Amino acid sequence: MSNSIENLIKEELKCSCRGYNLDKLLQPSILTILAKQKLHGYLIIQELENRNLFQGEKADRTGIYRTLSILEEKGLVQFEWNLESTGPARKTYKITEAGIECLSNWIRTLEDYRKAINVIIEEARSTLKK
Repeated sequence: MSNSIENLIKEELKCSCRGYNLDKLLQPSILTILAKQKLHGYLIIQELENRNLFQGEKADRTGIYRTLSILEEKGLVQFEWNLESTGPARKTYKITEAGIECLSNWIRTLEDYRKAINVIIEEARSTLKK
C-alpha cells in the first residue's frame, strides 16, 4: 500500500465523528487543571492523559504546549521559571484572574453545547430508526 493511501486511511480513522479534532477542549481542561494548582507542562500533560481526553492515545505534547502558549498570550495563564528542582529550569504555569473568568465562560458555553449536542443525538437516532 502506498504511503498516501495509508495516510488517507489513518486520517479517516481520525475523523471528527470519532472524537478527533476536539483540540479546543484542551483550553477549558488546562484551565481547570491550573485552577486547582500550579504545574509545569509535563505534569499538565500527565493530568490530561489521566482524564482520558485522548481516547486512550498519547497526548499531542506539541499541541498542548501550543495551547499553553495561546492561553498565555491571551493573559489566561502565566508562568514563572522554576529553578529549584534538579535539572533544567521549568516553566510552572498558573491561572490568572482572566483565566478564571474565561473558565466560568467555558462552563456556560459547554453547558449550551451539551444541550445542542443532545438535540443532535436524539434527532440522529430518530432518523436512523426510520
